[in-house]
Amino acid sequence: MNLKKILLLALIVLVPLFTQAQKLPISFNVHGGYSWINGVAGGEIQFGPVGLSGGWMPTTMPLSGIKVNSIGIAGTLYSGNYDEPFVAYVSVGTATNGFRYEDSMGGEYTEAMTIVMGGFKVYSNRWSFKIGGGYGWCPYGEAWTFEATLGFSIFNNGY
Repeated sequence: MNLKKILLLALIVLVPLFTQAQKLPISFNVHGGYSWINGVAGGEIQFGPVGLSGGWMPTTMPLSGIKVNSIGIAGTLYSGNYDEPFVAYVSVGTATNGFRYEDSMGGEYTEAMTIVMGGFKVYSNRWSFKIGGGYGWCPYGEAWTFEATLGFSIFNNGY
């Protein structure tokens, strides 16, 4: 091994030991409430101002009473980190069975919907509350929606 490679290896190993690295705020929370993309029960992991969430939303077809489960997943951009007391957010996601159709002649089907949501998140101690509104669409229909969820931080790195 030549001297240049040894010096480069030493630099790669030693530089992180002597530099002050920024600690990225990370939080994992569970939530419950009402949301087409975050469900009635779900969770979210947030890295700085970016979050990835998912949840489960059970519903019932209006005429037949058949139970339908929808799984939602969303990416969220916040105006701040998880521990700031008040932040705005915008989410883009999908709900697997977000669109439901049923007619009186027995025709029924579900379709995945793309949903864009915006709103506010209030954080206090380990609890958070999100409220927002949005719009969902698919090839067969579209709808306005809202969300209101209460979350609890299971883990955060204390930022």
